[in-house]
Amino acid sequence: MRKALVVLALLVLVPALFVRSYSLPPAPDRRGGTTIQLTLPNRPLFGSPRADCVGAPEDDPVIACLIASVNRSRTEGVVLLSLPFSPTAYGLSERVALLGRDEAAGNAQLARIARFGW
Repeated sequence: MRKALVVLALLVLVPALFVRSYSLPPAPDRRGGTTIQLTLPNRPLFGSPRADCVGAPEDDPVIACLIASVNRSRTEGVVLLSLPFSPTAYGLSERVALLGRDEAAGNAQLARIARFGW
């Protein structure tokens, strides 16, 4: 019985390591939404293009980083579920992006990114 529970736990928990969510805010040129996908665990659990681009150097064009982040997410993952935009998931992705970073520099980068509607 105990072995069966361990095997069942492994069957549930190991795939859960590869589940990620990715949120895009709505804008005039896109619907926005939160996508839950199965992908390699190379991103935070709650991700967004903004979270990927917060650490980019200031002289790099932000829009190129944002577009590359979205394309990478779409090509690397297998979509499990597409949901309407979730401000909660988007807020979590922003807070996760700033973990371990200089808050002033991170907020400045987020302000640069916000000018593009992201």
